[in-house]
Amino acid sequence: MSETPTPPSLTAQAVHGLKWSYASSFLIVFLQVGVTAVLARLLTPSEFGVVAMAALFIKFGQYFAQLGAGQAVVQRQDLSDTHIRTAFTSAFLLGLGFTLVFVALAPVTALLFPEGEGVVGIARAMSLSFVIGGLTATPQALLRRRFAFRAIAMTEMGSYLLGYAGVALVLAVAGFGAWSLVIATLLQAGIGAAIYVLVCRRRIGFALDRTSLRDIYSFGGRVSLIGFGEFIASNLDTFWTGRYLGSAAIGYYTRATNIAIAPLYFATMSLWRVLLPAFSRLQTDLERLRSAHLQSITLVAVLVMPTSWGAAAASEEIVLTLLGPTWTPAIPILRVLALAVPFILLTDFAAVVCEATAALNSKIAITLGKIVAMAVFLALFARFGIVGVAVAYALSTMVGHVAYAAVTKRRLKMTGAQLASTYTVGVESGVVVGLLVFGVHLVLGSLGTPAWTTLVVQVAIGLGVLVLTFAKARNGSLWQSVRCRLTEAGYAPDGPGVAAWLIRRMDSIT
Repeated sequence: MSETPTPPSLTAQAVHGLKWSYASSFLIVFLQVGVTAVLARLLTPSEFGVVAMAALFIKFGQYFAQLGAGQAVVQRQDLSDTHIRTAFTSAFLLGLGFTLVFVALAPVTALLFPEGEGVVGIARAMSLSFVIGGLTATPQALLRRRFAFRAIAMTEMGSYLLGYAGVALVLAVAGFGAWSLVIATLLQAGIGAAIYVLVCRRRIGFALDRTSLRDIYSFGGRVSLIGFGEFIASNLDTFWTGRYLGSAAIGYYTRATNIAIAPLYFATMSLWRVLLPAFSRLQTDLERLRSAHLQSITLVAVLVMPTSWGAAAASEEIVLTLLGPTWTPAIPILRVLALAVPFILLTDFAAVVCEATAALNSKIAITLGKIVAMAVFLALFARFGIVGVAVAYALSTMVGHVAYAAVTKRRLKMTGAQLASTYTVGVESGVVVGLLVFGVHLVLGSLGTPAWTTLVVQVAIGLGVLVLTFAKARNGSLWQSVRCRLTEAGYAPDGPGVAAWLIRRMDSIT
């Protein structure tokens, strides 16, 4: 029996999916900020760095451990029960195989990193993530395909609360050091996998079918190849830092990266997870796909550019408040990466278009180009230490962004003016927020104001400009387009709930 979902309203399903996806992301980001602030005072930069080295080793295999089975389940238009069971079985077997292989290969870390002897045991333990990921991929993909983002959100929030937040803090206080991060990460992933399997147990099972394998992995294999290339391009900086600058440097670098990218990555990933199944259903309707892509890019640019460039201007206050004075070397790294974050995240949406329309050859070419660009920029700037590495990463992401923009423009038959217009409001708002926040940094810093107090003022100013931009941009047309989507999904201004309250507040501003 084939699964060919035909929802009465794709917009309504997407909006409901976004609601739950964002609820999960914002709660996890909020908790992560607090957990990171505490852990940064309980663990040393070197302990964070050792775990980052092991994680880099594990990521090397994650892109091939499932061969894109989950993405293929989401993207495929005609999906049978045999496809589902074959995807689940093969992903589990691949994950199990990669766990055994990487347990055996863990001693390689002693050759790759100066502190490699301390990484070997952690790398072996983290190899369990392969088999856990194999169990997770297919059931989570089925939920995404059905727009069941409420179930995904509840699973993510529950697994983070039960498996990571409390466990990591308790173990860190108990003196487990780097192992507190490892155990908590594996426990979070294990709880999530168990819940996904239980939720989807009626659809999944063990079976292998040759035709279904070909259908799944003709697409999924190329997705994995692209993912592996993207891993190389986006982790050369981390490898270089760990290999040549040591565990303390990689600790500073990864903490700055997490602060700069992780919160906004979670926010945009929530949109990405909904857009892939939505765009996949529109892959044969070029006009609707083009309109949806342009609206998505405009919305994300307006939200991300002011936030990221404001964070760049407030990098000193953010690091001192969240991590403490021990982490001051992370300040210039955060400043550089925050300036590049909007282009990193906006690139993901162009990549979604390529994946949803199965245009994977373009993704392969761009990924190879990014690897070459990253190697060149590292050769030029790594001599300046970890800040130079951050500059190399930022510049290589810009190369990838420009390339993806060109491909998307061609595939969706957009004009240059249409594409440029999606950035205009975001860039203007981002520059204003960045200048205002930096002005607050200069004025209050000269008065000796505590970092946390200055940060509160900076956040308030940045948030105010962001809300006004969103409400007033293009004579209110941006907000009106979002309002129409909310109304179509059943959220009336006079109704109950947060969405109705938000509509009323935004209407009053416009």
